[in-house]
Amino acid sequence: MKIIIDTSILVELDRKNKTIISLLGKLIENDVEILISTVTISEILTGVHLRKDSLRALNETRSILSQFYWKDLDANTAKKIAEYLSYLISKGEKIEYQDVVIAASCTTTSSDYLLTLNTKHFKRIPQIRQKVIDPKALAKLI
Repeated sequence: MKIIIDTSILVELDRKNKTIISLLGKLIENDVEILISTVTISEILTGVHLRKDSLRALNETRSILSQFYWKDLDANTAKKIAEYLSYLISKGEKIEYQDVVIAASCTTTSSDYLLTLNTKHFKRIPQIRQKVIDPKALAKLI
């Protein structure tokens, strides 16, 4: 199984959310390939740099981020971003660019699921709608 995780999951990991920590631990135990988009890395590091304890937090965050496979924004992903973003714009739907990058990365990595706390954001994209899952639903599958 291959799962790409949204920034919302990493934020909860940083907040020491026991449910998220337990779920990610189970995924690792079951040899699930866990990916993050490099746009997620930029979002997380931006938050770290804004913290008062940024030097300490940066080292801890780098350690956490190093545990995941990183998905770079390549040409195939850029094409999917354009496809998904143009679809949403044509429907009058607003979505953060970063979320579109993560959605496109889900497709180009052939991930089985996109794990997020913001399911409504991602389910507006028909091509990944069936892959969007929250932690509670994923925990039932493991």
